[in-house]
Amino acid sequence: MRRLHLKLFYLRTRVKREAQGITAKTLGVRPATMSHLEQGRSQPTLPMLLALCKHYDVTPTYLLDDDRPINPTGRDSWGERGNVIARGDWLEIPEGAVVTAHDGARLVAVQTGARYYDAAAQAQRMTCSSPAAAKELDSSLESIKTEGDKDLEETLLRELMGQRKPRNKPVAKSSVLNRAIAQ
Repeated sequence: MRRLHLKLFYLRTRVKREAQGITAKTLGVRPATMSHLEQGRSQPTLPMLLALCKHYDVTPTYLLDDDRPINPTGRDSWGERGNVIARGDWLEIPEGAVVTAHDGARLVAVQTGARYYDAAAQAQRMTCSSPAAAKELDSSLESIKTEGDKDLEETLLRELMGQRKPRNKPVAKSSVLNRAIAQ
């Protein structure tokens, strides 16, 4: 959960585009509570986590899983939480996996490890002429996604650090150190 605070900050500033006070009021908490969550100083309680998920329309898995990108995908939507894949995704299936029912409906079993693509990646996948080209596309899409997520994480960290108030109190010196300085 080391990235939870960044995801909360991203959702508030980039997705909802609302002030921290508005979010706090909507959720029924103090603005300081929201600030502490976004700064990574505290963790949400279970009821607070569920309220955050509903408010931002994201799943708890998205918020708590550090391996998921900061920018939520369709499958990270609270409304889509019961689906294996989300609306707008394309699923890669092996030849002959589609079965036609008597009423003409086509059915396919979702298999473990099956790749899926969003609309933009699906358009690129359609142009692949060989399995090697498809594999190269998959690795390039993964590296683009990973690099973009790292860039977004760095940007959000810089913004969060810019919002922090400077410490007004000097750091207290230990009494042992004070005695050593006095002697």
